[in-house]
Amino acid sequence: MNIRPLENKDLNAVKEMMEEHPLQFPRFIIDKYPPRWRNILHSKVDSEINGYYVACTETDGIIGHAGYIFDNVTGLFEIVGVVVKMDFQRKGIGKALIDSICMRVKGFGGKKVILYTLGHPGNESTISFYQNIGFVDSQQ
Repeated sequence: MNIRPLENKDLNAVKEMMEEHPLQFPRFIIDKYPPRWRNILHSKVDSEINGYYVACTETDGIIGHAGYIFDNVTGLFEIVGVVVKMDFQRKGIGKALIDSICMRVKGFGGKKVILYTLGHPGNESTISFYQNIGFVDSQQ
């Protein structure tokens, strides 16, 4: 598996992955990503403040996506858009993407990252995943 920056050719595959997860990625959330991606891909924003990455393999193509944005209100980096293709879940891909982003953020001085996820019924496995890799539920 290779983790690399998002490219124009990846956008449809990432949107399709997001659509596989309607609870975590309802349409109004998915619709926010193309403008964000265009800003990054066309260098309208500083790549140390925002970035998007994909996990891919030679045989399977794009199998995961995650990004980060700088939140001016909190002064923290927020991890966004974490998604792994259904057939590739529970294989360490999501963790590898998040680890890669955290190392990148740390490399340019970020000391803490945050992420938001839904607390809805049916999303318990997502919450458990984040807790298992070291994130703390701030609602507790």
